[in-house]
Amino acid sequence: MPHVAENLTSPGLLRTCIAVGIVMLVLMEVQACGDRAARRALTPTVRPALLLWQVDVDAPEGPTGTLEAITPIRVNGRKAWRVTHYATDPSASNVNEFDLYDVDSETLRPIRSVMQTPEFRLEIAFGSDEATLRRTTKNGETLERIPLASAVMPEGPGGTVFVASLPLKEGFSRQYSMLDRWDGNGSSRVKSVQLSVKGTTRMKVLAGTSDVFEVEIRAADGSFTIVSYVRTEPPYYPWRMLYTRGSKRMVSEVVAMGVEGVKQGE
Repeated sequence: MPHVAENLTSPGLLRTCIAVGIVMLVLMEVQACGDRAARRALTPTVRPALLLWQVDVDAPEGPTGTLEAITPIRVNGRKAWRVTHYATDPSASNVNEFDLYDVDSETLRPIRSVMQTPEFRLEIAFGSDEATLRRTTKNGETLERIPLASAVMPEGPGGTVFVASLPLKEGFSRQYSMLDRWDGNGSSRVKSVQLSVKGTTRMKVLAGTSDVFEVEIRAADGSFTIVSYVRTEPPYYPWRMLYTRGSKRMVSEVVAMGVEGVKQGE
């Protein structure tokens, strides 16, 4: 099979295969912890998990590998979920790249967001009535104080646990506010969004074929739309995501998923 052998010499594919192997070893340990997780009575629809993503699968240069980790933590005595995105090939960057979001496990309100790239570091600290956004680049630091007239819900990596916490079913909808990291300034960053379950379908993705809910998140000002295809059983974690903002359209899919207490194939 020469065609297969040639493909396996691709550095990108080799890195992905190695990453999948590492993830699967971790998943075996995650699954072994299932009974202990049930006894700890974690939020029923949110559980510790690892998701291996191929981000922007239609990119001309090929997709980017990203590992999403969902872990229970404590922040100043509060139970919380931390969702972190890591590169599967950290050697490709000269900084410690990550995108992190901490979410209160009871209220689902965001606690903080930190994103670090070679070009900038973006930090958001959420208070009860104000959020502070700090952006640092080689040219210096900028600071925004964003008034929060009402509660905001998570986005970005934090959106994974927020969606998983909802009682999803066909016809379910919810309107809420979120703080947009990528658009606006000050109070204009607070966007009203509508989340709707459009229906159920069976979809083939990189990880296989699965029944999914189609969940649409649409900003009221039209600045962005996210369509996620998530598991139809708790925890409602995504298999596929379509992100649209202006002229940018990005499709990402999960290659492998391991959830504490959930057997493979469930």
